[in-house]
Amino acid sequence: MNLDLLIRKVLAVIISLCLASIAVAQDETLRSLTDDTETLDITTVSGARSVLIREEIIQDQATPSIVTKTTAASEDRDYLLPSVDTISGAEIRTLQRHGLEDVLRQSAGVSVVQSGQAGAQTSLFIRGMESNHTTVLLNGRRLPPGLAGLYQLEYLDVSTLESVQFLRGGASSLYGADAMGGAIDLRSTDARFVGADTLSSYAEMGSFSTFRTGHKINIAAGKLGVVLEGSSIATDNDRASSAFDNGMFRGNIAVEIGDEIYFDILGYVQNSNLQVAGSSLSPDFPSQQTNSNQSNLLSPRISVIRDEWEFTGFYSYTSNDLEALMAPFFGDNTLNQVGREAEGLFNYRGIDDALLTLGAGNYSYEFDRSAIIPGPFNPDAAFKYSYASIFAQADVEILDGTHLLVSGRYDDHDTFESKGTYSAQIKQQIAETGTALFGKVSTGYKAPSGQDFIFLDPSVDPAGLSPEESMTWELGLSHSLFEDKLGLSITYFQSDINNLVDSTFDSLTFTSFPAVVDTETSGFEVEFRANPLACLEAYVNYTYLDSAVIDGSYFGTYNPGDRLVRRPRHTLNAGVMVNGDKWKAGAEITGAYDRIDGRDFTTNDFLYVDDYTLARFFGSCFISDKVEVYGRIENAFDRMYEQTAGFAGSGFGAFAGVRILFAQ
Repeated sequence: MNLDLLIRKVLAVIISLCLASIAVAQDETLRSLTDDTETLDITTVSGARSVLIREEIIQDQATPSIVTKTTAASEDRDYLLPSVDTISGAEIRTLQRHGLEDVLRQSAGVSVVQSGQAGAQTSLFIRGMESNHTTVLLNGRRLPPGLAGLYQLEYLDVSTLESVQFLRGGASSLYGADAMGGAIDLRSTDARFVGADTLSSYAEMGSFSTFRTGHKINIAAGKLGVVLEGSSIATDNDRASSAFDNGMFRGNIAVEIGDEIYFDILGYVQNSNLQVAGSSLSPDFPSQQTNSNQSNLLSPRISVIRDEWEFTGFYSYTSNDLEALMAPFFGDNTLNQVGREAEGLFNYRGIDDALLTLGAGNYSYEFDRSAIIPGPFNPDAAFKYSYASIFAQADVEILDGTHLLVSGRYDDHDTFESKGTYSAQIKQQIAETGTALFGKVSTGYKAPSGQDFIFLDPSVDPAGLSPEESMTWELGLSHSLFEDKLGLSITYFQSDINNLVDSTFDSLTFTSFPAVVDTETSGFEVEFRANPLACLEAYVNYTYLDSAVIDGSYFGTYNPGDRLVRRPRHTLNAGVMVNGDKWKAGAEITGAYDRIDGRDFTTNDFLYVDDYTLARFFGSCFISDKVEVYGRIENAFDRMYEQTAGFAGSGFGAFAGVRILFAQ
C-alpha cells in the first residue's frame, strides 16, 4: 500500500473519532432495562464497556430466532437444536473475526472453500450440500443472491454486528428457495431498540500491506433511533496479482409513530475491487483479470408489537452487479441481478405455551448478462421469474420438557413448478440428567439460480429446468454436566437431493446444457464445550462427511458412487480462551482432511489436495475504559496449504489494532 495513502487513512480515522466523540458527548440518562436484564452481573466492567454490554443485552432480547422468525426464542433459547449457532458480537470481536467466512469456518458441519485469499470466490458447503442451498439475511431481509445463488461471503464484514445466527439443516418452509441446506442471519443493531448513544471505532494494520477500519454509531433520541456502521479493507494479499479492497455501509433509521408502532428503513451498500490471479496451475498465471462488484439493499418496514401479538411487514429492493475485465477468452462482461421482495408476518402468543405464526410474501428476480466484448463465445442472456408464498408455523410445548416446532410453506411459481415444503422438529429435555434428545425432518425446494440459465445454450428454454427438491433429517442427543460447565452433543444427519440442477459445458460453443443429478450426503457432528472456570473457555468440534453422486453425471465428470468434490471427509476445529478483567488471550486450530479437488482425465483417478491444520493466536487488553489494543497471528506456523488446487492460502500473518469506545 502507498505510504501516503496509509497516512491519509490513519488521519481520517483519528479525525472521525474526534468528531464522533464530540457528537455523543451529551448528558442523557440510560433507558431502564428489563428486570431480567438487571439481574445480569456486569460489575466487572464500568463506563463505556458497561453501556455497550447492556446495549448488546437489549438487542439480544429483541432479536428474532432464525429458527422461528420470532423473538420468543430469546426468552428461552435452550430448546433450540445444537445445529443452531448464535455467535455474539462480543465473541466476534474477542476472536478478532472480520469476514463471515472466518466465523462459519469454526462451526461443525461446515466446509468453507476459497479460491485464493481475502476477496476470492468462496464456496460454502453445509453438511455437504451446494453453496446455493443457503440463504443469507441481514436483519431478516435477504441479501441479493447474485448469479451463483449465494450472496458473496467474501464481501461480508461482521466486525460491527450484534450477532450472527447460523442454522444448519433445511429451512425452506420458512425462508423458501435457496434455504434447503441452511440459513444465515446477520444481526445488525436494530434501530427500533437503541437504548443509548454509543460509538465504537477500530483500525488495524498488518501483513500483506493490510489496513482495516470500521466505525459504528448508535443514536437514541426520544422516539427516533439511528444506527450507522461502515468498514473497509485494503490488502495486497499473499499471492501475486491478488490485491483486494472492499467497503461496506449499513444503516437503519427507525421512528416510533405510535405506541410500539414503528417505521424503519434498512440500507446496505457494498463495493469491491479484486485482482483475479487465477490458478497457479494455469499457463497464463497470474492472469490480468479484475472484478468489480457492487451490491445494495433498501428495505422499509412497519412493525406493531403487542403483548399477545405482533405484526411485521417489509419490502426489499436488492441488486448485485459484477463487472469482469480482462477475462479469459475475451469474456469481459457484466452480470446483474435484481430482486424485489414483499413479506408480511403475524405472530400470535395468546395461547399458553404456544406461539402461532402466519406469513405471506411475493418475490421476483431478474438476471442479466451483457457482453462488454461481443463475440460468438460471449453471448448476452437474460431471464426473470417470480412467485408468491404463504407459510405457517406452530411453536408448542406439548408436555413438560417436550418442545415441538412445525412449519409449512407453499410457493406458487409463475415459471417453474409450484411446491409445498414442511419442517418438524422435536426436543425432549430430561432435567434430572441434563440430557436432551432431539430430531428434525424437513423438505426443501429450490428454483434454478441465475448461473443455471444465464450460460445456457440459446437452444435451451430456461423455463424447462426442473426445480431441485430435498429431504433432510437429523437425530441426536446433548448432555451437560456440572451446572452446564461442560456440554457434549452428537448429531447424525442425512440429506437427499433430487433433480440437482447441473450442466455440461460445450467447449466448442462456450455454452452449457442442463443435466439432472441426484446426490446424497450423510455424516455426524460432535461438539464439546467447556467453561470450568469463569476465566477459561474451550471448545472442540469434529465433522465426518460422506457425500456421493447417486444418479446422473455431476459436472459431466463424476458418476454414481463418486464422491462430491471439495467436501472434506473430516474437519476439526478447536479453541481455548482465558480472560481477566481487562485482557483476553486465546488460540485456535482448524483443519480439513481427505479432500478431493478434481479428476485426472487421462487416468480417471481422483486428484487430492493435501490435508492441512492451521493455528492462530489472539489477544487483547483494555488500557483504559475506552481504549482496547489487540493483536493476532494467523497461520502461526506458516503452513503451505490450498483450499482449492492451484490457489495458495495465506502464509504467516501478524496484525495489530486499536478499538476506541464511547458511550453515554
